[in-house]
Amino acid sequence: MALRALPVLALVIPSALIFAGPLESNGWPPRLLALWIAGAVVLGWVGRRRSTSGPSPAETGSWILLGALACSFAAGGMRTLLEAESAGAVRAALLMFPLVIVALGISTLADARRSNQLLIGLLVGATISAGVAVAQAVTPFDLAQLIQLPGMVAREVGGMGVRGSFVRVKGAAAHPIELGVICGAMLPVAVHFARFARSHRGRVAAGLAALLLVLSIPLSVSRSGVLVAVISMAVYAVVLSNRQRLEALVVTLVGLVLLRAAIPGLLGAVRGIFGGASTDTSITARTDDYAVLAPIIQQSPLLGQGLGTFRPEEYFFLDNQYLLSLVEGGAVLVVAMVVFFLMVVASARGAVLRAKTPAAASRAQAVAGGVLAIAVSGAFFDLFSFAQATVVLFVLAGVAGALWHDGVANGIQIASPIERVVQVPADVAS
Repeated sequence: MALRALPVLALVIPSALIFAGPLESNGWPPRLLALWIAGAVVLGWVGRRRSTSGPSPAETGSWILLGALACSFAAGGMRTLLEAESAGAVRAALLMFPLVIVALGISTLADARRSNQLLIGLLVGATISAGVAVAQAVTPFDLAQLIQLPGMVAREVGGMGVRGSFVRVKGAAAHPIELGVICGAMLPVAVHFARFARSHRGRVAAGLAALLLVLSIPLSVSRSGVLVAVISMAVYAVVLSNRQRLEALVVTLVGLVLLRAAIPGLLGAVRGIFGGASTDTSITARTDDYAVLAPIIQQSPLLGQGLGTFRPEEYFFLDNQYLLSLVEGGAVLVVAMVVFFLMVVASARGAVLRAKTPAAASRAQAVAGGVLAIAVSGAFFDLFSFAQATVVLFVLAGVAGALWHDGVANGIQIASPIERVVQVPADVAS
């Protein structure tokens, strides 16, 4: 029950809404829930019978990432930390370690039915956030302030800003970029359920969800959101027929025309953030960081200066998760991240290859598209600094592993990658 609730609560409760007291951002309810689930997963592993199929690629990648995070956290303990650095290290550890364990738990303990439930939970949460974003485009407001409950406080509210005369909505997320990334990553999941939900009502609901997700992305006026949506849907299109791809293209073009008519100037504002990239201060600020960070990285190129220690209070904002991980965790953490992303996608693709039905292939490919798109987005914003997007990533990673196990147990049997490499074709052997 707690695991099924996590995706919905994480995307509906703003990360700015926390319990009052000394916990600060660690008092975000979904973060506490993830910590509780991680503890239950660890306890559940004791005495659990090991899977006969062995670990999925997603689990192997998660263990590698977990080890690299531990090394990065230990590296911070090797030097005297400032107060802000120490607080940042604890904050990062209490987010990353439990979520990696949650992903491992989902991968090893979930089945296809529970995977569906988790994907539906993510889709419901993302759709509610997208609905809030559409409302914010009409009347700007901050959801954290609106739903503030007794015993809770809203901190770090606002942050929507204006771009091209349009308010950059953020839904229930912490920032318009996070909203765009979440909605873009969940778009293929919505399309999957619009095609294969069990009931007609479910397919209609998923179609409406996809419409809200698509609408919220340009309303966020975010390059990352558009990029993630394009990548995730391009990956998902692999399981579509040529006719279905053509139909999707036509629907997209018609939708753009209708959006231009309904909200004049919005598409121009979105196009402008790509066309003016060479003079955009948000882009040039990112590139200017490279020269400043070089001497910091050279001090500890292997393990970095410590997980969560590169705090804006002491340094500056760094809108590139791979570069931030290089500073905090060195080459070890960056390589582990890349391996993690690749192995999660490999798990989802393994489930696609083993799928006995178009629905099973569609579901796994939607997960692969979402994960790969989020991985690319890490080059454009500090992904792990945003709790909601991080939750989405690790839930999808766990689902990828669970679908891999389901494919091995119940799907079409295929040769392993090693067997496919060393296998000698029959005509050659003869």
